[in-house]
Amino acid sequence: MPDPDREVQSELPLFEAEPSAASNDSSTSQGALSRNFLGWSEPLLSSAVDHLTREWDTSEPLDLSTQLLVVPTRNAGRRLRESLAIRAGEFDSAVFPPTVVTQDYLISTDRLLESNLTLPVAGTQITLWIWAALLLKLPLNRFRQAFPVDPVERTLKWACDTAGELLQVRHLLTESGHIFATAAEVLAAQDMEPGRWAELARIEQLAIADTEKCGLADEASAQLKVPGNGQLNTTVESITVCGLTDLRPLAEDTLKHWSSTYPVELLIHAPESEAPHFDSYGRPLPTSWIDRSIPIPDPNTIIQNASTPLEQAELTADLLNELDQVSASAAIGIPDTALSTPLQETLKTRGLKSYDPAGRALAGEGIYYLIKQVAEVTSSQTISSFRRLLNCPGVGNAILRDIPTQENFTTCQLLQLSDKLIIETLPSHLDDALESARRRFYTHPELARAIEWIQNWSRRFQKDSFDSTLNEFLAAIYEGRQFSNHDPAQSILSEVADAIQLLNDDLDRVAATFPKAPSASDRFEMLLTTMSTQQIYPEREPEEVDLQGWLELLWEDAPRLVVTGMNDHSVPEAIVGHAFLPDTARRVLGVQNNDDRFARDAYFLTSMLESRKKEGRRVDLIFGRESASGDPLRPSRLLFQCPAEELPSRTLHLFRDVEIENRPEARSVAFPLKPLPLPPGNKVFERASPTSIKQYLACPFRFYLKFGLGMSSVELNKREMDAADFGNLVHNSLEAFARDAEAITLTAPEKITQFLHQEIDRQLSSQFGKDLSTPLVIQRESARKRLAWWAAIESEQRKAGWKILAPEETFGTEEWPFSIDGMTVKGRIDRIEQHPEHGIRVIDFKTFSPGSGSNRKTVDAYHLTPLKRNESPDDFPEWALIEGEDGKTYRWTDLQLPLYLLAMSERENSARLTAAYATLGKSEAEVSIDEWSELDDRLLDSARACATGVIKAINQQIFWPASEDAPPWDDFRDLLQPTAQDTVDSTGLTPSLNPV
Repeated sequence: MPDPDREVQSELPLFEAEPSAASNDSSTSQGALSRNFLGWSEPLLSSAVDHLTREWDTSEPLDLSTQLLVVPTRNAGRRLRESLAIRAGEFDSAVFPPTVVTQDYLISTDRLLESNLTLPVAGTQITLWIWAALLLKLPLNRFRQAFPVDPVERTLKWACDTAGELLQVRHLLTESGHIFATAAEVLAAQDMEPGRWAELARIEQLAIADTEKCGLADEASAQLKVPGNGQLNTTVESITVCGLTDLRPLAEDTLKHWSSTYPVELLIHAPESEAPHFDSYGRPLPTSWIDRSIPIPDPNTIIQNASTPLEQAELTADLLNELDQVSASAAIGIPDTALSTPLQETLKTRGLKSYDPAGRALAGEGIYYLIKQVAEVTSSQTISSFRRLLNCPGVGNAILRDIPTQENFTTCQLLQLSDKLIIETLPSHLDDALESARRRFYTHPELARAIEWIQNWSRRFQKDSFDSTLNEFLAAIYEGRQFSNHDPAQSILSEVADAIQLLNDDLDRVAATFPKAPSASDRFEMLLTTMSTQQIYPEREPEEVDLQGWLELLWEDAPRLVVTGMNDHSVPEAIVGHAFLPDTARRVLGVQNNDDRFARDAYFLTSMLESRKKEGRRVDLIFGRESASGDPLRPSRLLFQCPAEELPSRTLHLFRDVEIENRPEARSVAFPLKPLPLPPGNKVFERASPTSIKQYLACPFRFYLKFGLGMSSVELNKREMDAADFGNLVHNSLEAFARDAEAITLTAPEKITQFLHQEIDRQLSSQFGKDLSTPLVIQRESARKRLAWWAAIESEQRKAGWKILAPEETFGTEEWPFSIDGMTVKGRIDRIEQHPEHGIRVIDFKTFSPGSGSNRKTVDAYHLTPLKRNESPDDFPEWALIEGEDGKTYRWTDLQLPLYLLAMSERENSARLTAAYATLGKSEAEVSIDEWSELDDRLLDSARACATGVIKAINQQIFWPASEDAPPWDDFRDLLQPTAQDTVDSTGLTPSLNPV
């Protein structure tokens, strides 16, 4: 039995050597292809370094410069070069490293001899543009099997996305020695969607023709020529393939070709006894690995589960806390990329730094979002897109640098003005917003100038050189920003500038293929498409823990390995329901299939476990039971690869007490809000109003937020008037009617209606402009209809003797003082009327719907509410309650009309006073005057006592408890989730709990 830890070379008669097409020298020595098994008692990285340095004379520099070393990933190459440098450093020596590449190098068209190419090869990005341009002009009705239905919008974005999907499939085919045309022939012979594949082949043929019209050769077609026609650098004398377990067929053909000229060595991380379980190129054989047991030592300890991604991250951090020097002795595996963010955040809170070799997506950087928002403004010209652009750091400052402003005008003021513009005037497009800004915000011309600023840039993008304009725009945004020498933002800007220039060069090359010249919006879309595929690779800092992807773990040499996300959707990765290449088609075409991936991943896990059997080494395997969105997950099938007699206990362990153990916690907030007491000079201690008192009675804490802190929600996507806006529109029309000396003498309903309708139209035109949106037109008609119904009642009241004394009368002023418990109470009465017999009546206009018939809600019910079955008088302060004539206990919810009468009684001491709501509901039956005839002295005294209690509570800063029974339109609903009690630390809101 051979020693499993001994490196063994296996010479295999794989094929006859072929003459090299790369050289005409008949004296060139013939090469050979061999497999070398490194054993797996040590990690692959250290074993590979041992092998590469086995013949090194340590008295001289380590010279590997004549070797071409093929590894699976870019990070594997980085790790190998680092390890070789460290090994040389142990002997105070230098290293001339090998040329380290991935298998993409083997099939790169850069390897082709010039004699094999008549045209330069189109790059990947140019190929995407050519295919996208083709899809824009393709007669889809002739390709109904490839495109059964037309896209909703045949835009460049659709074309880029669809072309990207097709080219991904084509890339897989190319790696396996096919293009669409040859794949169609193979699949047609198997009767596998022949019509659809024939259409894909026709599309490919058209794309190749367009590529050649651009003076370029098709990339995939050129790649297929590489195996028999490729060449290597003259310095290369040997080829070593290390740890490459999924060599693609086209790369295999290339190695086969080069092996006739160069010695090709395949390094396999396994003992020689495992040789029958790998094919000639070091790939795990599915027949050997699919049913093979994976020796997990002490699975009840090694395999652990967690409910959510966050819990997986917490468990990982707990395991690492057992180590002294984490960064030097541990690494984390993340087969599921969804775990990357929670892991990084959790490790950071534990004081651990992490490094993701996969890099960061450029699409996640601020500059990508900035360009995306500029693109949206340029294409849509909407005010909402401009408002989102203002949120981008640097944009507001850039605007204020370029436009004249008043002294001390800030970006915060610009944001506030833009919000106010959106809420009050509901503009859709920038032109509408500019008109409204000039009309309504003339005292703050900065807003109109800011809108003109972005419109000028939009016009420049449309008319001038796109790349120059975008570079100038970015320079304006980042003007004045200081970058440190190692600031990653500076390198990101450089990459973006390169991407802009590359796009410009590409479009110059392929412009003729587009049905029309790409617009600025198209160019933005193409640039964002390019940037979305780019990665940023920051420098690794000391003391950082590596977060390795699954394919990187074979190259990880840390003695402690914690692998998260061991779930079936990630390990093994499976192909399920692929739109173009289902698993059956992959098997026919020789593309990597589910069995290949399972075999690879089974071998990976075995290799990781075997290389950490020695004392002091360990692998922890963690799987999750739920995704971040709450979807259930299954443990990886690899965890069930055990002897049949162990399967029942293994299954029980993996699914142990799932319903009880580690139950996910209920949603909770990350940190509580800690509101502070209001400063003594706050306006709530100086003045109250019927509205603020109503808010306090509804919820003291929401009163604190709204009136104490001045908080309110902002609806940037507002497209129609809300209830308050609609109410103001109707109120203002009725006010204009009451102030017109001629109008108040009218008694003909049609004349009153005409006046009110004209006033509605005037207000809408003044606020929203002449061209109203469809929602506003609908709301205008609703307002006109309600006012027409009201005109009939208005006419009846005039005929009945009611005379309008004053509209919109304000009390709580110097002219009409009114206070309770020493605090000014300020309010505005919609209308005061007088009748020779019935005295004075105060009216408040309402646009809500009170209902009709027996279900109609009376005016007193809006002010007094009976206690609910689950409520007790002890739940409320005594001043908020009153006993009704029916013996029931009621609580005040609104003091509006009682306060109006109390204020009126101080001014009109001897007059008979009544109060009423004038409701203008949605139907004619809901439009009427509802008097509160029972509002007597007893109720008014109780209302005054209630107002006094509220004012005393406010002065004592009692703003808690919060009501959990909030209406659907509550401004703070999202802020106080799941409940106010959970969200707020209320210690600063109840400094005095003594009864008032």
